Amino acid sequence: MENALEKLCVIIDGPPIVVPWLERFYEATEIEMALAMEQEWKAVAFFKDRFSMDTEAVERSYVRGVLEKDGNSNYKVADFHTRYDIWATFEGFKDIPHDIGQQLNQWEFENYCRNHETELEKVRKTQKPDDVSGSPRYLLLDEALETLTHVDKIYLWPCNCRSMIKGCNKPVYTCLRFNNNRNIGFEISREKAREIVLDANKKGLMQCGEFAREDNGKLSGAICNCCSDCCFPHQLSRKKNAEKIWPFSRYVALYQADLCNLCGICSRRCPFGAIAFQKKTKTEAACLSLDTDLCRGCGLCATGCPTGALLMESLQKAQ
Repeated sequence: MENALEKLCVIIDGPPIVVPWLERFYEATEIEMALAMEQEWKAVAFFKDRFSMDTEAVERSYVRGVLEKDGNSNYKVADFHTRYDIWATFEGFKDIPHDIGQQLNQWEFENYCRNHETELEKVRKTQKPDDVSGSPRYLLLDEALETLTHVDKIYLWPCNCRSMIKGCNKPVYTCLRFNNNRNIGFEISREKAREIVLDANKKGLMQCGEFAREDNGKLSGAICNCCSDCCFPHQLSRKKNAEKIWPFSRYVALYQADLCNLCGICSRRCPFGAIAFQKKTKTEAACLSLDTDLCRGCGLCATGCPTGALLMESLQKAQ
């Protein structure tokens, strides 16, 4: 069986460290199926004749990220990135040692970096988000809510980044996609989507848009409710020195000291340490300061301020 798993790892282009654990990712029939397909496209008849699988069983392997499907209902073995993403998001790292999970997360993150390197450099050069590739950009809360009124359908997915990294205790069911890949997510109403965005913002998650325009003008992509601890775009920005580029910043916080009651809520909500708050002591008065160089324009400080002392100003206006 060990030799079969090594062959499977080559077929799915998986990392060598995963070989001893592949049976946690693939059922016995799926392993046999992948080895027999020889990386070729196969019609449903192949699965029926060789493995007595009906269309529903084949489709299940597609939903699980074991297979890919073309427009003619032919199937091919999916790479391990596809399977790992769905497995980590929905199946919860069952029976995988913590250190193996961490290594797989790093492997997946490095793949994310490679896949987005060209897009990142394009955004860095043009200084604007790319609506062709759907590069991420920070959205103010009202922008995120407005976007929900312009899409046909909304599907709720778990955040794959937080599902993998588990670096914080923020909500996981927060990813609002406008297309339903593999029909895994479930469709929700605009009202429910609005509730999710508002709750995510209240709990300290930033709204990021990954939007692209299809040929027919339809908006595709997603609204992600991101944290700075787990989400791959923020990890990428740290690795590539791309702060304010990935996700793209379009606003900066404006502090109105005369309206501030020095409660300190904004400093606790800022994910990037842009706001410093000093409590009142016996010898010093309370004070607050804003470092605009660290501000990404996510707007969490403004939505949490009870007195309206923080506003979000367009960077085009500020320049």
